[in-house]
Amino acid sequence: MIRFFAKIFGLTMGILYSFFKLMKTENKIAFISRQSETPSLDFRYLTDEIRKEYPQYKIAVLCKMIPKGIFGKILYGFEMLRQMKAMATSKVVVLDGYCILACMLHHKKDLKIVQIWHALGSFKRFGKSILDMEGGNSSAVADAFKMHNNYDLIAASGDACVPHFAEAFGQPVHKFIPIGIPRMDYLTDDAETEKLNKAVYGAYPQLDNGRKNILYVPTFRDNGEDTEQLRTAEQALIKQIDYNKFNLIVKRHVVDGKKEYIYTDSAEQVISGERFTGMDFMAAADYVVTDYSSIIYEALLKKLPVYIYCFDSEKYIDERGFYIDFWKDIPAVYSKNAQGIAAAIQKHETADAEKTEQFKKAYVNKKYPSVTKEYGKLIDKLIRNTYDGRYNYKENGNE
Repeated sequence: MIRFFAKIFGLTMGILYSFFKLMKTENKIAFISRQSETPSLDFRYLTDEIRKEYPQYKIAVLCKMIPKGIFGKILYGFEMLRQMKAMATSKVVVLDGYCILACMLHHKKDLKIVQIWHALGSFKRFGKSILDMEGGNSSAVADAFKMHNNYDLIAASGDACVPHFAEAFGQPVHKFIPIGIPRMDYLTDDAETEKLNKAVYGAYPQLDNGRKNILYVPTFRDNGEDTEQLRTAEQALIKQIDYNKFNLIVKRHVVDGKKEYIYTDSAEQVISGERFTGMDFMAAADYVVTDYSSIIYEALLKKLPVYIYCFDSEKYIDERGFYIDFWKDIPAVYSKNAQGIAAAIQKHETADAEKTEQFKKAYVNKKYPSVTKEYGKLIDKLIRNTYDGRYNYKENGNE
């Protein structure tokens, strides 16, 4: 049934797209996302770079999440028409996630599609790595909707990520460009860090009390039972913190409600809001506590010590699986209970420095002073059809 539906959908979209393809191709870059309603940090950095350094190119930014419910999905059809027009009239399309039309349709031969995946590093298994498994799509759906097809280049934040991403996308390693993603510039920019630090303290002046800040950023759980267990673990950590020495910032995952909770005096007194991302809060953090989130990579780029609070590790790891050895590879301090995490931070226990640097070099290696500028050069060359493959992954490790 799903194959029949996909065939009808693809045929219908293909017919509509054929009319859009009659339109003239422009010197234009289209940024398309269904990850959020607003441009991501990576998109903002890239569009700013292109407007500044390559003003001869037009830019189209289309960001729209697929709504819940049948009516919302029907209305999303109008967004798909906008996407078709953008793809038909552009020379380069930049994605930050799976885009149905980009993968399913037959495009003009001179269109280049660049996938800048929305997560740093390779951590939890996803995409084609978990087909027909819990949490993944069925192989029938992936095949019918041509999941992750049509990419010309795919970003990666380090060489070690490429084999994992190649499996997840079902694409050959030579298509990958392990030069990082633009947000790496943001994470390593001292001026941006200082700016965000002031913004966090401005929004929450209670944090400005001379104590160290602990940031807890757990990943989401996708069912009620697991979410309840997460809430219990969260409360346990809140109660274990010594508020004479530390403040605690709890930032829930965007899928889990976006809320942030600030504890500065006790486990009972809390300030809440929805002003910053977990990455933003790192500008004011001294320690990062997480579990199975790829935010570990952001924390390592910020040179922050990482603590893994893995209270439900047996169930989570067994159900999802990781590309790396969860227990051995990550340069972090582990504990299955809140007492262990609080004690490790109290004693300032950290992972081995040499192990940390080796891990960063493998998975989040910022090879260029400005990753964003390299993407600007890449897009310019793709538009002018002069790209020589210089950024592409080489299996022997030499670029």
